[in-house]
Amino acid sequence: MGSPFTMVLANIYMLEWEQKLIQHQNRHHEIYGRYIDDVFMTTNFSKEDILKELDETIRTDSNVKITTTISQSLEYLDVTIENNNGHLKISIYHKSASEPYILPYESDHPRHIHANIIYIALVRAARNCSNVEDFDIDRLSTEMILLVNDYPPKFIQHHIEKFVVKYDSMSVWAELNREVNQQLHNMLLYRPTKRENKT
Repeated sequence: MGSPFTMVLANIYMLEWEQKLIQHQNRHHEIYGRYIDDVFMTTNFSKEDILKELDETIRTDSNVKITTTISQSLEYLDVTIENNNGHLKISIYHKSASEPYILPYESDHPRHIHANIIYIALVRAARNCSNVEDFDIDRLSTEMILLVNDYPPKFIQHHIEKFVVKYDSMSVWAELNREVNQQLHNMLLYRPTKRENKT
């Protein structure tokens, strides 16, 4: 398995290694993100120019291997990101190889656990879907998975209603209101986590 510090040391090393790319992205008001060994960048540079920039960074250490994908849309972690005429459209990415699994309703767990599954699925959809249609598709998909796992329709309905009432977003659910969806998306996307609030 290796040392427990392997991942920490790798992240420290990568943070140092990627500084040139981060500074390049900051100078040009672009996005740069990394999670372990997956990097996401936006750019308005030509393909040749950005490949040159990446190549210069890669040459600083021959041990770092990079596979580059340049595209108008891609899957990054659990989202699909698409460049739609200069606007990033984000939706939830479901891997085709993985089967959707949710804790069966008949399992021997307290009911609040089942309620939290619905709540977390809706928070995830609201945070990760930049438009109301994708949010609704993911909500419907979640409802279908819940029904297949024997969640009672009234239980599902109750907890969806509780969610939209909590975030004052009933019109997202009832009429796919884009403006209210955008407010919900921004509120949940930029809301600090409990851990972030403690610091």
